[in-house]
Amino acid sequence: MKTFEIDPEVVVHDLHPGYLSTEWAKKWAGERHLPLVGVQHHHAHVAGCMAEHGLTGDAIGLALDGTGYGTDGKIWGGEVLIVRLDGADPGKFERFAHLDYVPMAGGDAAVKEPWRMALGALVTAGFGADSAEVAALISGKEREAKVLLRMMERGLNTPMTSSLGRLFDAAVALVLGRRTVDYEAQAAIELEGISLFAEETSGYALELEGGDWARREPIRLTTRAMWRELLKDLWAGVGKAQIGARFHAGVAEGFVKAAVAARKATGVGQVAMSGGCLHNRRLAELLRAKLEAEGFRVYLPRKVSPGDGGLSYGQVAVAAARLAGNSVR
Repeated sequence: MKTFEIDPEVVVHDLHPGYLSTEWAKKWAGERHLPLVGVQHHHAHVAGCMAEHGLTGDAIGLALDGTGYGTDGKIWGGEVLIVRLDGADPGKFERFAHLDYVPMAGGDAAVKEPWRMALGALVTAGFGADSAEVAALISGKEREAKVLLRMMERGLNTPMTSSLGRLFDAAVALVLGRRTVDYEAQAAIELEGISLFAEETSGYALELEGGDWARREPIRLTTRAMWRELLKDLWAGVGKAQIGARFHAGVAEGFVKAAVAARKATGVGQVAMSGGCLHNRRLAELLRAKLEAEGFRVYLPRKVSPGDGGLSYGQVAVAAARLAGNSVR
């Protein structure tokens, strides 16, 4: 404020109630009697891409990310949003579709130990605790797995997530046997690395289920078929690079199907993509190519980071839109 000689009129923050930045924003704004604008994490990601490209009208937003606090209190990250920065009721979004929720046994521990995400994914996909697939995954960790399974059954310290980043974690635990990681996104980077030079291929199926746009009930992208096809290939000895390539293709194809459904429901023909998973070159290129083949106008971040480094730009874009529409409360 001193360096740039500014006098803020509005304070913008992430919706997560536990963030230090959120606590600081509320305290600082309260002391100065300034209005607050809370912006959902993935809404900000998409809005940042839209603002960078100067998009007008609604956009279908693909927010593909690791972690972000959702409006339902769950952890989002595999989202198809309808985002508006101008026109009537600007600065708002609606959730059109998302990856199906999967349990994170142990909360943050599941980020550091991807096999926990794989366990939650297999249970969600219908593999029983006594199945051969689960037995192979938990080999050497049977006692801990029993505790985690009870936690999932009872919902104890087991947040639910629709995160694409966590889906990648589960895949790496199954395909590469990765039990722990040393840094965030390590698992996804490893899967991208082995897949980069694999041939183009059809993907494992992400299926669309449910949803009613008239009632604003979002579509779910379910992974049951994906895991069954992937494990079949893995046990048949298919090369890991090829499995990784099919996983990437399946993710892209699933979100493109959801975007097509969103266009049919809303008439919106432009797609803005952002979120940390867009650092994955293979995934980003697959999404662009497949969306353009469906006739969409596609926008990716260029000057603004798709990761959290660009989040504040999107937060400001949303706040500015709400100010313009006089909807800041």
